[in-house]
Amino acid sequence: MSSRYEGLSAKDADDLMTGIIGLLVAEAMDEARAMTQEEWDGRDASHLPHHFASAIFYAVKNRLRDAP
Repeated sequence: MSSRYEGLSAKDADDLMTGIIGLLVAEAMDEARAMTQEEWDGRDASHLPHHFASAIFYAVKNRLRDAP
């Protein structure tokens, strides 16, 4: 199994990781924007911060594990 960071310089790998985090956050924001007010009001208030934190944690963890 190859790493998505394989063959990249450290700067390029960091840029890729930042891009991955950006895509994850954009996806979560799009999901939130698509919600109705009723869906938003019924949602657990800690869901989005936890989602963002988890996405960032795993992106960084994978980057560190597969560092060039």
